[in-house]
Amino acid sequence: MRGWRRAAFIVLAITGSGILPRGGLSGQVTTHPREMNLPAPDFERPDPDELRIELDNGLVAYVARDDRAPLVTFAAFVAGGSAHGEPGLMGSVGAALRRGPEAMAPGAFAEALDRMAALYTVQVGREETEIVLEVGAEDAWEALDLFAEVLRAPGFEAASRGGGARPAGRASSAGGIDYESSLAGAVTLFEDALYGDHPFGLRGVGSVPSPADVQAAHARHVAPANLTLAVAGDFDPDEARRRVAAAFDGWSGPDRPDPVTFSEVETAEPRTVVTAAADKLQGWVVIGHELPRVPLDDEAALHVMDYVLGAYHLDSRLFRESRELRGLTNDNSSFLEPGVRGPGSYTFRTYGRPEAVRLLVDVTFRELERIRETVPTEDEIFVAKGALVDGLWADRYATGLDAARSYAREWLRHGDHDRSESYPDRIQEVTAAEIQEAARRYIHPERMIVAVVGPLDEIRAADAIEDEPQLDRWRRTGSGEGGG
Repeated sequence: MRGWRRAAFIVLAITGSGILPRGGLSGQVTTHPREMNLPAPDFERPDPDELRIELDNGLVAYVARDDRAPLVTFAAFVAGGSAHGEPGLMGSVGAALRRGPEAMAPGAFAEALDRMAALYTVQVGREETEIVLEVGAEDAWEALDLFAEVLRAPGFEAASRGGGARPAGRASSAGGIDYESSLAGAVTLFEDALYGDHPFGLRGVGSVPSPADVQAAHARHVAPANLTLAVAGDFDPDEARRRVAAAFDGWSGPDRPDPVTFSEVETAEPRTVVTAAADKLQGWVVIGHELPRVPLDDEAALHVMDYVLGAYHLDSRLFRESRELRGLTNDNSSFLEPGVRGPGSYTFRTYGRPEAVRLLVDVTFRELERIRETVPTEDEIFVAKGALVDGLWADRYATGLDAARSYAREWLRHGDHDRSESYPDRIQEVTAAEIQEAARRYIHPERMIVAVVGPLDEIRAADAIEDEPQLDRWRRTGSGEGGG
């Protein structure tokens, strides 16, 4: 939601500045941004060394003032997720952390959170686990002590009874939203086909581990040397540093375990089509394949290429072809999701009425082929570089909370901040040839998975709009053939 608010603010600012007329888009000024004499961006991210503290036990924390609201956020990032250990093990550690401190009576933790009107979440990802506690500033230090206590000694016995055996990535229904029959269901369908029996595909599946096994996994992963903290909010930073040191300094634990490197996955030729029927008014589509670990030398060109193709915004190639020119959908976007020490995924996600679904798949594949076959225009590259550096990169450090979280994650993964510091320069140095090479290296239309959830009979029975093929024809290698 923050991205949409930011976009709305930019539109309002442009309208108020006279670049767009207040009365609407009639008579819109079409001066190229290069000719507008706009001031050069002057954003400087905060110095990570000024935010970081390191305790004697190896724990690293980033503490930043953020007085936009009378709130304080404590976040812990753990180098351990569902892919570490036996299936279900880290899911049970997550269940223990959700239960609260072992020393508290059942229900007491939830009552304390309610009393402080606190938000508390635990998310067990494939490679990392994130624990967040957000409270009003008046309860900050009580909440910090509670946060430290639950990290040190969560409720293991209750967790072993409650399991964490449900697959963490499985779509479900909650709060009246049918996730299984929506885009979330299509993503799950895609990921099941992609990861299979790889450790990344076994999230939470398995027998319930014993309390002793859960405690051992917690001691190994949720330890001072194996996590980083982000602390941000409406407080005096010096006091916050003292409070963090007092809460965590007596916590001891093992040295950080050697990082686990997970095996790669690779989708095979020909393409795979997986479908799930759902009684809905539209169909949901996820197209893509694995993303191997990306070398630092490739990162900048890949990000520029991805922005031109379909990431983040309303003027990408996928968006223009699918929505602006054809009106088939509200969105067609790319999702570049790299792993840390294992495979990630590169997907292209869209949705539309049954009669539009096959054409959306066809249009998406056409654009994937085009980005591989042609170099982007100067304008596309100009816009992408500016947006990535002056927009998305700057947004990661725009507030105290953003900066603390970004730095904590980066330190956990790399132990330094060289990548983020060099990012703007690396983006600006990308050439058109490097962008095309990135497309050819990281996009392989001939071996993608096509996942579709929706009213399959209606999708197949719809008349072709532009001679787009039936879904099953995408099982073939190469571009789609024939009419629908």
